[in-house]
Amino acid sequence: MPPKLRTYTRYKELSATYYLEAKNARENQRKVAWVASGAPVEVLWAFNVIPVYPEQHGALIGARKMGGMLCQVAESLGFANDLCSYFRSDVGQAQTGNSPVMGLPEPDFLVACNNICSVVVKWYEVQAQKYGVPCFIVDTPFQEGDIEPEAVNYAAGQIKELVAFVSKATKLDFNEVKFFNVLARAQEAVNLWGSVLEASYNEPCPFSAFDSFIHMFPIVTLRGTDQAIDYYRELLSELNERIENRIGVVENEKYRLVWDNLPIWFELRELQEFLQKWGAVLVAATYTDSWAPEDIQLLDKSDPYGALAKVYISPYINRGLQIRAKKLAKLIEKSKAHGFIMHSDRSCKSYSLGQYDLKKMVTELTGKPGAVLEADHTDERAFAREAFYNRLEAFLETLENA
Repeated sequence: MPPKLRTYTRYKELSATYYLEAKNARENQRKVAWVASGAPVEVLWAFNVIPVYPEQHGALIGARKMGGMLCQVAESLGFANDLCSYFRSDVGQAQTGNSPVMGLPEPDFLVACNNICSVVVKWYEVQAQKYGVPCFIVDTPFQEGDIEPEAVNYAAGQIKELVAFVSKATKLDFNEVKFFNVLARAQEAVNLWGSVLEASYNEPCPFSAFDSFIHMFPIVTLRGTDQAIDYYRELLSELNERIENRIGVVENEKYRLVWDNLPIWFELRELQEFLQKWGAVLVAATYTDSWAPEDIQLLDKSDPYGALAKVYISPYINRGLQIRAKKLAKLIEKSKAHGFIMHSDRSCKSYSLGQYDLKKMVTELTGKPGAVLEADHTDERAFAREAFYNRLEAFLETLENA
């Protein structure tokens, strides 16, 4: 394995600074909003609000193997154990204060969007009630086929209402020039993140999906800021060095694979080491690719709300299976993958629904084999390790014998 990316040190600094600023927000006369990963965060940055992501915090909880413990707390309060483990771990940390970062700062308000799942709507309503603060839900219609103009107009209206909501919550007037500047920075960050992911398509792969799961932090939490732009410029420069010197993340790379669905946060290192023994590398993931949408512009001064609405209607799991199959097939082809792994995530119903049909459709489009493996993204209690690796090994053997 190559040495750890130098940029990883910057990642740790950036993450620490972010949480520190969020926890000191009130001392600095700033508002904190808990926000879902699929919500239009650009609106919040335009009002100088610090967005805090319970999902990102849930990933940290999973990586520290605290998910099962915190999920049990939520279950003891009456929440079913088949609800999203991000939700249950968030309820658990809010109830107990147990957290890898000593808990999240209390929110002034919450903002969610239903383009990633339906649980997030009730999740944010539950937490808004707990903290006694307002909550705004952006409604983005599911699109089976092409995105309909009526859906864009409707979602644009939702985002306009969000602007009014945040203006009232912050007691600040909306500044269109600042909003456009935020959108321009967000677009630049998205473009740089896309270039970072495309660097993985090189052979040997210099930056695996395991890396992108970690380094996606700025594109989620800091999209619209100079920090995200500076970070990805630095990361891309380092990856170009690796490409030039033909440095890959796996020695003697043999199999290139694409990952579908959320990571298994508590199993990242073990899974990476298992694949490395087979000379296999995850070169791409639909999850990280979702923050680098193609042919979509965040900034359109002639129709800023319509442009933003189209972006937030477009996430991979807000589209029908035919669209998703084409997107996954294109990712497999671009990354020159030999096959794909679909994480059937017990917690994430919207991402996992229809995966067996999707697997068949993608294989028909690409000729590449796929495997469906069952796990959970945060709750380690819902992971049958032996069965998981037996199935993965059998899949890798089919690649070896192809």
